[in-house]
Amino acid sequence: MAGKAVKLYRGDTWARSWRLLQPEGAPVDLADAAARLQVRDAAGALVMAASTADGRLSIASAEGRIDLVMPYAATNVAPGSYRFDLELTYADGTRKTVEQAALVVLEDVSRD
Repeated sequence: MAGKAVKLYRGDTWARSWRLLQPEGAPVDLADAAARLQVRDAAGALVMAASTADGRLSIASAEGRIDLVMPYAATNVAPGSYRFDLELTYADGTRKTVEQAALVVLEDVSRD
């Protein structure tokens, strides 16, 4: 599903959550699921990544929630427009894209 553009200041910690619900409102069971998020530039080069394996993504399975915490050092990329998606892999091998959207990295004023 294509989402609205997400804005992020270069060098800020990117924290975000997704909550997956069944049509009747109950949380999707994410037990034993893995998640990954990739951010790519217009040429397709990987510029940021997060996964449950590297700890930047965590899953609260009973709540159907996926949490992202991307450290500021990883978001220190050139200002501009990028694309990202968040993908889940369930225990049975099924893969599902949760979100796909533009990531707009804005110029910051305060830097190291």
